[in-house]
Amino acid sequence: MGKLLHFEFHKLIRQKSFYICLAVLLGMLVVSAETSQLIYADSETLPPTLNALDNLMSSVSGSVLKMILGVFIPLFVCEDFVSGTIRNVITRGYTRLEIFFSKLIAVLCACVIMTVLCMAVAYLVGLIFWGTGEGSFTGEQVKILLCQLLVTLAISSLFYAISTVLQKTGGAIAVCLVLPMVLGIILTLADTALAEKEIQLSGYWIESAGAALSSADVAADELKKSLLTALAYLAVTTAGSWFLIRKREY
Repeated sequence: MGKLLHFEFHKLIRQKSFYICLAVLLGMLVVSAETSQLIYADSETLPPTLNALDNLMSSVSGSVLKMILGVFIPLFVCEDFVSGTIRNVITRGYTRLEIFFSKLIAVLCACVIMTVLCMAVAYLVGLIFWGTGEGSFTGEQVKILLCQLLVTLAISSLFYAISTVLQKTGGAIAVCLVLPMVLGIILTLADTALAEKEIQLSGYWIESAGAALSSADVAADELKKSLLTALAYLAVTTAGSWFLIRKREY
């Protein structure tokens, strides 16, 4: 499997879409900060949330990173299926399980790179535009950022599952981009219908777990809930997608 992992990482490094998506992600962070700066340019005082620390904490939970991942992951995963390269890999003696996990590992590593760079650039941009602010960076913020990273990995695992099951680039991108929005609306409507029973289904949606981590101060219970939700999504999406494709012919 080592050679297969080397192949996937080599493909990732040579993938133009990876660098294009990364550039778009970082560019949108700068544009967002510039827009906020222009909005409050005439104000005597800036809102307390406009500082480097808050910009860092909210950078991953926004829609930009998820949108970029929703485009890049199908492009990367579906390429071998669309081009037929996957058949050549199988004829070399690699099992479907090895192919599945080598692609998943490459996707998760790409997700880590994008997320870490997103955090770093968000903090740097916030520092340039607004300074550090009154908040201090502590170990609690490190825990929150690590949990944000885990939530992003869970979202990437979901997008990977969609891509491996559909195996069509256009369809997978469409589902990855539309599914979070549609499910969010459906779960919100369900919460409204179940309001009298005090049941909140949207609280178990992975994006809700990420949104709960968007501030520099998160309660321990909320942090634990987001952590468990992310781990559950990682396990379920990985196992579920493997179950659906394990006997599929290429």
